[in-house]
Amino acid sequence: MKRALILLISITCIITTLSARDLHLKADVLINQVRLSWDKVDDATWYDIYDGEAFITRLPSEQTSYTVEHLSQDAVHRIVLGARDGANATLDAEAVSVTTASYEGTYVWTNPTDDDNKGRMKELVYHARLVEDREYGQYMEISIDVDGRRLVIFPLQGFDEGWPWVDTDSGSDVATAYLANCAKMNSLNITPSRFRTGSVRISTDSAFSEVVSHAMGLDISTTTSFTFGADEEGAWLDLSVDGPGVVRMALFDNPLSPDDPHTFRLRRI
Repeated sequence: MKRALILLISITCIITTLSARDLHLKADVLINQVRLSWDKVDDATWYDIYDGEAFITRLPSEQTSYTVEHLSQDAVHRIVLGARDGANATLDAEAVSVTTASYEGTYVWTNPTDDDNKGRMKELVYHARLVEDREYGQYMEISIDVDGRRLVIFPLQGFDEGWPWVDTDSGSDVATAYLANCAKMNSLNITPSRFRTGSVRISTDSAFSEVVSHAMGLDISTTTSFTFGADEEGAWLDLSVDGPGVVRMALFDNPLSPDDPHTFRLRRI
């Protein structure tokens, strides 16, 4: 069974220490998003939302729903809603305790067409693992299968800056992962002689990497982003690959997404 069971979980645990009278706050959890809805409070000018003590947003009085996004995964969050008047006095307040899920799992994109980069892009398969790092916080580690082994492609060389050049013929795990991933996307059959990480960025549900490749006497940057989300069908992973003109010429275009040819939506299986 696919993981639709974790999609919409009704939360009814109200924090009774708050003097809620009219808000009737409801919350539905969608992996690491919380869809809030409440009743309008008379004389309210604003609705303030907090994750614990961290302020999230202030909404106008006519708005009675909001989706809190990008919450930490696999964690308990205390979402607080306060109705306030024009003098910033609290008219009513309520809280819910929610537990987020995780995007961990295997994600697949399948290509039913004959436009498949000489058979190399019949499918994409990525594995995602939630990592809690003391220094860098929570992030998703991404890996691929190569000859019966699972090799990490994000972070390709870790997070510490000063990444060294890696020869593509070195036979290292980093080079093997890089070449296997490039072979999928590269439609020109050009193999760089070396590569290195240029930059990385992470959040709890996204990852970004710039990789500089040396080929034909040029250093060329390719950017890759992994963005996780969920809907009523289940968890998904958007893979986007881009770069300057010469990179775009070499990239395989997604035949299922002509309006956004360098993005691929993978579904968790």
